[in-house]
Amino acid sequence: MKKSMEPLNKMAVNQKARRTLQRSGEELQNDLFHCVQLARWAIDNGHVMVEHDVDETVKAMMTWRPARIMNFFMVAVGGEYSPDGWERAQDQYEMASLIIEDIEEKMVTHFPWYRSAE
Repeated sequence: MKKSMEPLNKMAVNQKARRTLQRSGEELQNDLFHCVQLARWAIDNGHVMVEHDVDETVKAMMTWRPARIMNFFMVAVGGEYSPDGWERAQDQYEMASLIIEDIEEKMVTHFPWYRSAE
C-alpha cells in the first residue's frame, strides 16, 4: 500500500499546484503528489508536448511512494521541493511546464543516457 502523500502535499509548491488544478476543473487526487498530478493533467490535455520517455516517467510517478518521489526530486528529509520559478508561475500551464522541465532535468541526472542520443 502506498504511504500518504498528505505531508508532501502540504509543501508550498504543492499547495500552488493544488490551486491551479482546482482552477482547471481537475478533480484532486490526494493520494498523488499534486505537482505530478498537474504535470500529468497538462500532458493528457495537450497543454504541453513531451517526449515519450518523459510521458512514461510522469505516468510511472503517479504510482510512486512518497520516499521515491522525494528521492527522484532529490529533496532531503524535511526539505521542500522547489522547481526553479514556481513562485512566479502565472497559471496552471506555466506551473505545469516548470514542473515538467524539472522532471526532465532530474531524468538527465538519474538516467545519464537519457540525452545521449542527442
